[in-house]
Parts: sequence; structure tokens; C-alpha cells
Amino acid sequence: MKQLICLLLICFCLLRVNAQMLTPIKSSGSKFSITCANLYFEVDSARGARISSFKIDDSELLYVDFATTDMAGSTFWPSPQSVWGWPPAVNLDSKPYLSKINGDTILFKGATDTKSQLRFYKRMFGSLADTSITIQYVIKNEKSTSQTWAPWEITRVPATGLTIFSKGSGSVTGDMASRTREINGLMWYDQDQYNSPGNKFFCDGQGWLAHVTRDNFLFIKKFENITAAKKAPGEAEIEVYTASDDSYTELEDQGAYTSIASKDSIKWKVKWLARALPTSVDVSAGSKSLSDYIASILARADLTSTIKANHTSSLLKLYPNPASEQLIVETGFDSYRDVRISIFNMQGKKIISQAFTQQKTRIDITSLSRGIYFYEVKRENESMVRGKFSVVR
Repeated sequence: MKQLICLLLICFCLLRVNAQMLTPIKSSGSKFSITCANLYFEVDSARGARISSFKIDDSELLYVDFATTDMAGSTFWPSPQSVWGWPPAVNLDSKPYLSKINGDTILFKGATDTKSQLRFYKRMFGSLADTSITIQYVIKNEKSTSQTWAPWEITRVPATGLTIFSKGSGSVTGDMASRTREINGLMWYDQDQYNSPGNKFFCDGQGWLAHVTRDNFLFIKKFENITAAKKAPGEAEIEVYTASDDSYTELEDQGAYTSIASKDSIKWKVKWLARALPTSVDVSAGSKSLSDYIASILARADLTSTIKANHTSSLLKLYPNPASEQLIVETGFDSYRDVRISIFNMQGKKIISQAFTQQKTRIDITSLSRGIYFYEVKRENESMVRGKFSVVR
């Protein structure tokens, strides 16, 4: 009985910690924050609901020199820029947004831009299922007639490190195109190799953009992939700009160029992930170990649905939870051919992978340390069930 009570107390504490990590906090002044495992995400409602910090293990990934420039953090604009020129509309980019916390989500509402008659809304929340932050941008057309725009996220990082993305159709264009290299289907931009004139390159992508810092932290943005035909005029799905003084680089991603009816809106979702790279991963242009690691993270980052709690399904039962020495997995599949369960740690690294041969399968977890883990069951590489469990000792 004492062991049972102790186990229940540990479980209760883990659940309390889990809830606290996913609950947004109203920080000092106009700032809001979300802590998700080892990620820290901060938004400043007084500065256009701009993302003012994104840290992993207390290491800052963004360029955040707000003291000397307004070109810092991560912002959101309408595309194409050729319609509005420069500077960005203050009501969209830098003036205060109304803000509130609703459960596990931070909600922001901006004022209407007098020129474009656009209004922005932003929703942000964290998920322990894949250790991520999801940002949903909404562009509302307050004009009496329809107009066409594309969503555009601009994220500023220090102008160092390695930028990677998967190329879609066409070629890389722009005055920085020569700084990129195509190796094994991926585009690589090693910023530490260049100190020459040039500002930007454009390219059709495949729905993601990654950056590795000098400290070997990986930052990934995942978003809906669009074809080159759906890009805004003069723009591209992937754009990268490096400031002339090499102080920062903008990692830019854009969605589909879409007609928005009067008083209607479009939504666009971007998922942010960050990981500390294992020492076994080689950080260099063309590195297969790096591209494989990025692919493993992207495979678990689901844009269509975000699991915020334990996932239950009639297809699968996993118990006990918390567990200490073994997991028992019962499945209701009609066939066990090519059915496999994978277990990941908080950093997204695959720890265990085991095939199913029968309805009830036992998994030895004695090698796992105390903490929270995630599982995914796939059949023929199609994700069937996802969830999380705790290990106690």
C-alpha cells in the first residue's frame, strides 16, 4: 500500500509539473511566455505581439538586440512587399496588440492597418508531444472588397551558423543565391563562410526551414508546403536575408497567395522546434547525419493536430502509466504486418523501436531514466497513434 501511495504521489507531481510547463505565464510588463520542457518562448504584446525570445537550455536562438534596433525578434507581415513598400505598417508590426491567456493558449489581436485594411490575430501554444511551439497567424480583411495576400513570417537570428532547407521546383534566385549549395536534394547556406555584399535569396521549398547555431543548437520551422505557383508575386516560399553589417539573418517562410473576401480571414500555422544536437551529428554543409536528424524531428512534428495530453485510442492501450520496468501495449489492429512502436525522449531522439507480432506486446524500459517520454505507433510508415507516458523509479 505504501508503494502504491508513493507511486500515486510521484505521478501527481509529474502531472503538476507537466501542466505548469504548458501553461502560459504573464511575465513582467507586456510580455507573455511559454515553457515547454527545455524550451522557453516569449512574446511582447506591446511590440506587435512579436516573438522576443526563443531559448533552448537557456541559450537564445533569436537575434534580440532590441536596445539598438527594431529589427529583432520574429514578426509577421503581409506578402508581397511590393504592395506596401517600406517600412512595415506599425499596427501590424510594432504597435501594441490586445492580449489574453485562454487555457493553454496566448491570444493576440492587433489594430487595423489604415492603408491595407488588414488586421492580424495570433494564437500561440506549446505541446509536449513533440516539444514544440505552434503559432497560428490570422489575416483578416476589414476592407469592403476582397483582396489577395500571403502570410509571411520573418524570424531574425544572429548572422552565423548553418541554414538548411529542402528545395522545391525551380532554382535559387536573388543576389545571395551564389552563397547556397545544393547537396543531396537539400540547400545549404553556411553563413560563417561569407563576408561579402549581398542581401537575399529566394527559393521554392518543401514546408520547412532549419538553422544550426554555432553552439550546435538546431532550430526548425515547419509550415504548410505550397507549390511555386501559389507564391505571392515577386516572393517565394523560402527567403533568407542577411543584413549588410552581418548582424542578423532573417529566416523567412511564406504561405499561399490567397484571395480574402471582405470581412473574411485566412489562417496559417507554423510550428517551432529546437533541439540540442547530439555529438554524433556532424554540423557541416551536406552532412548526412545532420539531414537525417532533421528528418527524424520533422517526421514527428504534426501540423494538422497537436497532442497536448495523453492520447487514447480504441486501436491501442498502453499501461501502466507511469511505468517503471516494462510497458504493456495492447493493439486492436486487424493485422500486425509492418506495425512498429517507437519511443522518443524529450529531445526527440528515438530510444526504442519495436515491432508488433501479436495483440499484446511487452516492452522492456529498464534502460530509461525517470522522466517523460513519447511514443508513436506506425503501420507501413503511417502514423496511427501518438501519446506520452512517464517513467518512475
